Amino acid sequence: MEQITLTMLIHIITGTVAIIAGGIAIAVAKGKSLHAAAGTWFVYTMLIMALSGTLIAILQPMIITAIAGIYTAYLVISAWLAVKSAPNTRGRFDYAFPVCSLLIIIACMYYSGQAGSSPAEMKHGISAYDYYFFVLLASLSFIGDVRLVYSAGLDSAPRLIRHLWRMCFALFISVGSFLSQGAVKVVPQALIDSGLLAIPEPVILLVIVYWCLKLSLGNKIRQWRANRTTHSSS
Repeated sequence: MEQITLTMLIHIITGTVAIIAGGIAIAVAKGKSLHAAAGTWFVYTMLIMALSGTLIAILQPMIITAIAGIYTAYLVISAWLAVKSAPNTRGRFDYAFPVCSLLIIIACMYYSGQAGSSPAEMKHGISAYDYYFFVLLASLSFIGDVRLVYSAGLDSAPRLIRHLWRMCFALFISVGSFLSQGAVKVVPQALIDSGLLAIPEPVILLVIVYWCLKLSLGNKIRQWRANRTTHSSS
């Protein structure tokens, strides 16, 4: 049996709490006290979970897991600060986020090159394509970070979109990590065989798409309906 260290125990406990808190934050009405409380628990437990997971991964070593932990922590912090700052303002941390996402891109490119040049085309048991996945994610994040700095801040809707997709994608990574690594140890085999564990990840992605479309197109749709009503009554 695998020995559970204190760091691993902290990782498991905080990861479990983070997934529960994230699920509550998604399900309840946004902007209410329960959403805020669940979001606060999610932020703190996710950061502890991500950093402890990164430490465990570095000691193994399992570089792709360490990169995932760092990227998750970066997503949570940048998402949290997106709604803590006022619209159309720039904080001092906003200048650090493009550097962070760029360093993740460089690290993933380096290890993907290492994997591609090895005889087995693997690095720490991971193919170059898995590293490229994080290159894509970090590149999208980098574009958003540069946009924030260049625009001297974001308006209300873009800020909420930045907050939502980054928080939800951090949850997506956490859930995916649990389902691929931890579920087989604690979940009954019957539940694994049922296929129900395949549901949470696509649901989180659909939540991201739904809220991004609602926030970006909601005002335009309401304006279109108002104009249509006005023309119909005139």
